[in-house]
Amino acid sequence: MFMKDKRRSKLLSIKDLTQEFYKKEKIKKGFNDISIYETWKKITDKKTHERTKKLFTKENKLFIKISSAPLRNELSNNKVILLSKIKEEHNFIDELYFI
Repeated sequence: MFMKDKRRSKLLSIKDLTQEFYKKEKIKKGFNDISIYETWKKITDKKTHERTKKLFTKENKLFIKISSAPLRNELSNNKVILLSKIKEEHNFIDELYFI
């Protein structure tokens, strides 16, 4: 009887359950960072991927740490193109910074 009171009256899909879990456990940010990292890996070449040291989000801004100054400069020059490719899959990203 106690268990019946705690159960939901409607059935939820797996998608709804996982979204609810992410919200409750506050791990959505970590999964977003992993997903963005996979997108970054997909849109960049091997040279860029190898020189990417860190990637993280903060307040809808994406920060990417690059170990090579010339590569960082080249990526900064192509920031608009890269941001548009990232926004195709992650529309919550507003700005892109290379550090």
